Amino acid sequence: DWNSKQRSLLARLCGGAVGRARSFNLEAYIAARSHALVLLNSALRGGDHSELFRVTETYRAGAEGREKTEQLLRTVYSLLEDLMFLMSGTAELVRNTDIAGELKTLAEAADFRWIANASERLAEVERGMRRNLLRSLSLDAFATALERN
Repeated sequence: DWNSKQRSLLARLCGGAVGRARSFNLEAYIAARSHALVLLNSALRGGDHSELFRVTETYRAGAEGREKTEQLLRTVYSLLEDLMFLMSGTAELVRNTDIAGELKTLAEAADFRWIANASERLAEVERGMRRNLLRSLSLDAFATALERN
């Protein structure tokens, strides 16, 4: 059972699709989103990477690790889309409304070119997964390659 804030978030994340909402694992999404925010914050703010490395080392080989990594990548794409909505003045389209303040801060630190580059690099991580590259290393490389100085 979800509270009203969780139901609202779920409705946005599922685009109002009731069937999808019934099977949506909100807890797993929120966990992946917290990791995605670490990746994006690390990329946009640079500096100390200890939190980034703590997060990415949890993405191991095997089927479970693959599923977890795929969820993370979908979530990063979702956050990048929300950043684009904020930057384009269409905040009403943001799905992750419960973290709107944090997203706004990230959007202020990014620009269109950075988001496009992040999306391209995320696609590289996905391709690397098909070639069985080390997941944690490719996630580290994703975040550090996007760092803004």
